[in-house]
Amino acid sequence: MKSLIFLAQSDTTAGFLCENFETLNRIKGRNAKQNVLLTLDTLNKLKNLVRVPNAHKNRVRKSTKSTFVYRGKNSLNQESLAIRLVPKEMGKEVSHSAMLEFFPFLYSSSANAHNAEFNLEFALQSADILVLDWRFLSAQKPSKMYKITNTMIKKIR
Repeated sequence: MKSLIFLAQSDTTAGFLCENFETLNRIKGRNAKQNVLLTLDTLNKLKNLVRVPNAHKNRVRKSTKSTFVYRGKNSLNQESLAIRLVPKEMGKEVSHSAMLEFFPFLYSSSANAHNAEFNLEFALQSADILVLDWRFLSAQKPSKMYKITNTMIKKIR
């Protein structure tokens, strides 16, 4: 069965979401085995994938628009995982996190060809399902990215 490609406005930028990272890489014209970040909506789902070091648990829980790269053991048996937590905000309807409720996690990537600027026509042609809310679709600043270990944290982008 083919993995469906969703096109949605995330909390940061317009992006593709899919259950299979190789499908995302193929659409964008990247190496099929290139790592793709995961997005999920709750801390419980995060705990099922990786162990967050004690020194960084509070930072991960409270951060917004941030991706954390975890190295070492994980439930997907990959060398490292880049994971974004998109929680529901109190009193605000965040459609991106509402969509993520229905999946254990989704692989996510910006809605553009590899090393290219955002192109709405490319994004619409590449997606199987379009998920729209009041923000429509637009390219914006990507999430901050941090690599964390048991003792340190390093900003990557």
